[in-house]
Amino acid sequence: MSRLHTIKIYLFSLLGVAVITLCAWFLRDTLTLANFILFYLLFVVIIAIYGGIGPAYVAIFASFMGIDYFLVPPYETLWIADPRELFDLIVFFIVASIAGRLAANARRQTQEAQQRAHEIGILYRLTRLFNTTVDNQGVYEALTNVLREDMSVQQVQIFPYASDNAAADSNTIYYMMLQSGETIYGTVRIAFDDPLVQPQPELLQACVSQAAMALERIDLAERANKSRQFEEADKLKTVILHAVSHDLRTPITIIKTSASNLHQFHDQLTHTETAEIIETIEHEIDHLDKLVGNLLDMSRLRAGMLQLNCQLNELEEVAGDVAARVWQMSKQERVKIIFADNMPLVSFDYGLMLQAVSNLVDNSLRYEPPDSQIEICGSTQGSQACLKIVNHGATIEPDIKILMMEPFYHGHKGHIGLGLPIARGIIEAHQGRLTVEDTPGGGATFVIDLPLNEEKET
Repeated sequence: MSRLHTIKIYLFSLLGVAVITLCAWFLRDTLTLANFILFYLLFVVIIAIYGGIGPAYVAIFASFMGIDYFLVPPYETLWIADPRELFDLIVFFIVASIAGRLAANARRQTQEAQQRAHEIGILYRLTRLFNTTVDNQGVYEALTNVLREDMSVQQVQIFPYASDNAAADSNTIYYMMLQSGETIYGTVRIAFDDPLVQPQPELLQACVSQAAMALERIDLAERANKSRQFEEADKLKTVILHAVSHDLRTPITIIKTSASNLHQFHDQLTHTETAEIIETIEHEIDHLDKLVGNLLDMSRLRAGMLQLNCQLNELEEVAGDVAARVWQMSKQERVKIIFADNMPLVSFDYGLMLQAVSNLVDNSLRYEPPDSQIEICGSTQGSQACLKIVNHGATIEPDIKILMMEPFYHGHKGHIGLGLPIARGIIEAHQGRLTVEDTPGGGATFVIDLPLNEEKET
C-alpha cells in the first residue's frame, strides 16, 4: 500500500466521522445517544475492514470526541454531566476497539489468503511452463516472462547467458543464484521500480529456486539420455561383434576357400568349374557387401544420424524401380504392381524409401512360391498413403511377426535379420508405420502407412 493511499484512508476516516457528527448534530433532539453510538460503531467497522486497524483507531478516537463535544449535554464542551452517559461512551470506546480489531484481523487474513493464492498461481504457472520445457533457454524465457507479467519486474538478466548487459535504471536490484543442491547454473539479476515488501522477496526466491530445479531436471534428463545412448551403443557393438563372428565369417571363408582352390587347382579345373567358382566368389562378395551395408545402416538408425531429404514423390515410381531391379537380377517377372487411380504424391526421401521397399520385397521373394508373383499395391486410406507388399508363401506365426522386426533376429535359415528392422526404421523416420498382416489364403503382407501432405524435417 502506497503512502499516498494510506494518507487518503486516514483523511477519509476523519471526514466520515465529521459527516456523521454533522448529521447527528441536526438530529440530537430527535435521536438518543444510543442511536448515535450505533452509527459511529458501524462506521468504525467499515473503516477497519477497508483501511485496517490504524484508521479504525483514528475513527474511534474522533468519534469519541465528536460524541462528547457535540452530542452529550452540556453541548460544545468535554464535560459530561450525566455519569450514565460517560459509562455509555466508555462502553462505546471498548466495543468499537474490539470490533475494529476483529474487522482488521479479518481484513488481514483475507489479504494473506489472496496473497497466498496469488503466489500459488504464479508458482503453478511456472511449474506448468517448466514441465513443458526441454532446454535451458526455455527455462530462462519462462522465468523472465512470469516475473515481468506477474511481479512487475522492470528487467531480468541471467548471467553468464544474458546477451544484453545494459543495467536497468532502477533503485531496487536483487541478485539471486540459480542453484540446486551443489550445482550453480547462473546468477539472476532482477530490477524493480519500487522496493519489495513481505512476502515478495520469498516469492521471488521461490520462483528462482523453481527455475534451478527445472534446469537440474533437464540436466539429469540429458545425462540419462546420454547414458541410454552409450548403453545402446554398447549393445549394438556386442551384436555387431556377434554378427562378425558368424554371418560375416561365413562368406569370407567361402571367398577365401574358392580363391585358394582357383590358385592351387586352376590347371586341373575345367572352364565350367572355374566359372562356377568365380560366380560363387561374386555372389558371396555381393552378400558380404549387402551385410556390411546393413550393419552400417543399422548403426546410423540406432545413433539417430539418419538424414532425410524429403520431396514429393510417387510411390508407384518406387515400386517400378524395385520391380525393374528384381527383373534385372532374376530375369523373371516376380513382381506385380497394382496401384489405385489418382494416387497422390507423398513426401519422402526417395533413396531411403527405395531401400526400405527393396528390403521388404527381397524378404517377400525369399518365401514366395516360384510359380507366383508378389504384389505391390498402392492406395489411400483417409490421411494415409498405404503401400502393401503381398507374399503368398507360408503364414507367419504371431510371435515371429514381432521378432522378425527386431535387429539381428536369426531366422530358421540361420542368418541375421537386418533388412526388416532397417525398413521399419526408415519408415518410422518418415513418421510412418510398418506392420505385418496375414495374406488371405496364406502368406504375409507388409503394410506401409505414410502420412499425406506433411513436410518432414531434413
